[in-house]
Amino acid sequence: MRSMQYDPEILYVQKLYFFLYLATISILIALIIIVYVDFRSGLYSLAVGFGLSYIGMVMKKNFNPPGKRLSAQRMAHTISQDSSPLSIARFASQLYYYFHEPTQAISILEKFLSSQDPLLCMTLGDILLKEGKPLRALYILRDNPHALVDPLLLATQGRVLFQIDRIQEAVKMFERSIHLAKQNKFPKSSNNWITQKILTLSYLANIHHSLADCYFILNDFDLAKKHYRSGNYRVFDLSLWRHCPSVQLDSTKNHKNIK
Repeated sequence: MRSMQYDPEILYVQKLYFFLYLATISILIALIIIVYVDFRSGLYSLAVGFGLSYIGMVMKKNFNPPGKRLSAQRMAHTISQDSSPLSIARFASQLYYYFHEPTQAISILEKFLSSQDPLLCMTLGDILLKEGKPLRALYILRDNPHALVDPLLLATQGRVLFQIDRIQEAVKMFERSIHLAKQNKFPKSSNNWITQKILTLSYLANIHHSLADCYFILNDFDLAKKHYRSGNYRVFDLSLWRHCPSVQLDSTKNHKNIK
């Protein structure tokens, strides 16, 4: 089964749960050693186990999605039990990522767009952006009544604006998204508390990194470094950290382009 490329926010959740899985095994092994050998050896085993678990998480780059048949069964069951905008958004996401059916995913989301649900609208905008339709995505996102008050919608608008080189506008969207995210539950979902917390940190980290990219393009390197660091502080996995590119190298490239 081939792996799939997840968005960084989802990838972080997957990687952290992978670490917790490995760490749990390490704890069990350490307990066995403590019981049957000695306490000191058990602690040493636990430290080594945690270290290896962290290395395993950092090195893990992709995760295999569930089988298509299993996914289809779950999707059918979920939709039959719950037709809320959240379920529709998940259903469309699975169609897009697992089954590679962008046309069907977009069609379903557009059908329920009148619900004005922020998550559903964001999902549609995100898919349209990935499908190379940023202007259409921007129109749909801005047409939502929650466009300027929902952190996810603001962040997605920022990503669209960044892609079409409207950097100053993207900065405003990302900054407002971060400001509102600190006040509200973000992102809103039906996940358990742990997953919700991880998603919150992951989304905020990605928004900070995106904002840093904007400031770097605008040659405000101090703010770029600040937001790269702010994003990194929210991510436990070093492989997902971002750093400000070489200013000297970038300046040289810009100078050549001007010439």
